[in-house]
Amino acid sequence: MKVVQVGYGYWGANISKKLMNSKKFELKALCEILPDRAARARDALPESVAISDNYENYLDDPEVEAFIVATQTVNTFEIGMKAMEMGKHVFMEKPIATTVERTNRLIAKAKEKNVIMHCDHIMLYNPYYRYIKKMIDNDELGEIYYFDVSKLNLGPIRKDVNALMDLAVHDVAVIDWISGGKEPYALSAFGETPFGRQETLTYLTMKYDGFIAHLKSSWVSPVKVRQTMIAGTKKMVIFDDMQEEKVKVYNSGIEVVRGQEYGEYEFQQRTGDIFIPNIKFEDSLQNSLEFFENCCRTGEQSRSGPEQCLRVMKVLEWAQQELARVPGGE
Repeated sequence: MKVVQVGYGYWGANISKKLMNSKKFELKALCEILPDRAARARDALPESVAISDNYENYLDDPEVEAFIVATQTVNTFEIGMKAMEMGKHVFMEKPIATTVERTNRLIAKAKEKNVIMHCDHIMLYNPYYRYIKKMIDNDELGEIYYFDVSKLNLGPIRKDVNALMDLAVHDVAVIDWISGGKEPYALSAFGETPFGRQETLTYLTMKYDGFIAHLKSSWVSPVKVRQTMIAGTKKMVIFDDMQEEKVKVYNSGIEVVRGQEYGEYEFQQRTGDIFIPNIKFEDSLQNSLEFFENCCRTGEQSRSGPEQCLRVMKVLEWAQQELARVPGGE
């Protein structure tokens, strides 16, 4: 499938590598308005890939089937709308837009033009999260109590979005996917802005029907942390992406037993074995791109397509409003 990529920042460079490595894509052009980034792209990509400072030159190119949008969030809406208007499928980096209103307009355009709109909620294409979701779908964890997620690192500090929109968006998407599209009925969000105008540290807590989720996101941590803990009534699981043994399943929990007196109950700790599944590594970005290509070819909606994008964006916008409402927020 012939595609045009727009944007060659840190993540855009990763995307172009995956496109070149895949047999499912032909990268026709890379569009970047910043000269230094365009020069880096020219050095990194083969001569067969055109380098341009204007993506609009390819909007009416009949050979181009899709646009890969990897620019700052503030620019993705306009590019996505123009590409879909010309009948092109779009692969868009997260978050897909800055507001629910813009997300709805993107969804309406995709429906009007009958094209695939895929947001790179990359963790939905991660083999470790896929394994965990399969466990939950098979009722191996039981009823879910909580999600506790930490995404921490030292920079890079972005200017276009805050730490919540950069890091927690992944986890909101994962929780949405794992829970089958549940939406929170209560939410609180707090953040701090020690550098610049965007929150570089955020805490997001959401209450769903049956479980609670707490997401900590930071660009000001001395260590890089990528850990997700999920507790169920039967088992608990930890996914630590910084460890060699990334997924550990704990046969542990709390047992409710009848007490000595009628009507009384006691709570006993249950500590069992730890199981470390052997999960084959897969490149999540490559999976996301090739999942998108398959959707374009078959016409099936993406796992991270319009409906999921809207649910995730509703949570993000609600969280942004909470950050602005609390003193110290933007």
